[in-house]
Amino acid sequence: MSKLDRYISRQFLNILWFVLIAATAFFIIVDLVENLDRFIDRDVPSGIIVQYYIFFIPFILEFIMPIAVLIACLFSVAQLSRHNEISAMQTAGISLYRIALPLFAVGFVICIVMILFAEYVMPPASEAKFDIKRKYLDRISEKIFAQKSNINILNSEFERTFISHFEAPEKTAHNVMIQRYHPGELQTRLDANRMKWRDDHWIMEDGISRTFDGESEIVETFAELIIDNLPFNPSELGQVQKKPDEMNYAELKAFIRQVTRTGADPQKWLVDLHMKFSFPFANFVIVIFGFPLAAMQKKSGRALAFGTSLGICFLFFGLVKTLQTLGQNGILTPWLAAWGSDFVISGLGVFLLIKSKK
Repeated sequence: MSKLDRYISRQFLNILWFVLIAATAFFIIVDLVENLDRFIDRDVPSGIIVQYYIFFIPFILEFIMPIAVLIACLFSVAQLSRHNEISAMQTAGISLYRIALPLFAVGFVICIVMILFAEYVMPPASEAKFDIKRKYLDRISEKIFAQKSNINILNSEFERTFISHFEAPEKTAHNVMIQRYHPGELQTRLDANRMKWRDDHWIMEDGISRTFDGESEIVETFAELIIDNLPFNPSELGQVQKKPDEMNYAELKAFIRQVTRTGADPQKWLVDLHMKFSFPFANFVIVIFGFPLAAMQKKSGRALAFGTSLGICFLFFGLVKTLQTLGQNGILTPWLAAWGSDFVISGLGVFLLIKSKK
């Protein structure tokens, strides 16, 4: 790496660290102010609150990294332009592509790091954060817990419920099994493809009832069966089920296979699966877009660079959310819904880079 590469990279990274630290502190303060009354009302120990925000930091970093990369790119390049350093480099025969190379390299490294970060750091941190939220803020019963995709519920001392996965918007549980025990042995078992919440009742659909008496077994099928004694509601199931952020790529892929086997539509989870890679890749795409944009604004000040950053961030995240919603609703394919925003931003960046003065 040449002195020029180190100089440009250092300018970029100094601003990046500052933005990451400032934005992380801002997010934590805002969230703490918003939830402070809930922490106090529920007598959450101060140590647990500290743990909650430590586990919150990886989520913040993943979310704000594209914003921080964009701000760092615009500010560092704008500073070079404002001091006529880019013009001096070009006068010395260094092309704009060569000037951009160290930033592209740093952006690519950040992209790889964030992919690994999302795979190995985010899931356990998110799981720990949500566990604290469920236990201390939402007060979800410890009798309801999840392991990867499955939800296990201890209804009572002699009854358990097992659920493959739960679709909160439809209030529908899939692949449900309820086991009732007589001390020491299984007494009855109910299996159903679906269990829906309707008229304040859980209703099992398309199922089989098994009653055990010694070595004999009585098997009956049913189209619908009302279950009145389950100690949980759809809201609790929606809060306890593991979110995509709590699963790594392999776990989410296995969960999708399980959803598909039960006959449910895995579309929205497929979008989340593709976004495990597309969102971290945005950190590289943002540099491709931000560099030529900043280089074209020869005398831009900090205010203009910051305003431009905010505008692009709103555009980018609005596009990400719009395409994600379209994909989850089946209007776009999951792959296009996840990667579409990266294609649009990188395409604009390449266009600006070609049009900019070399």
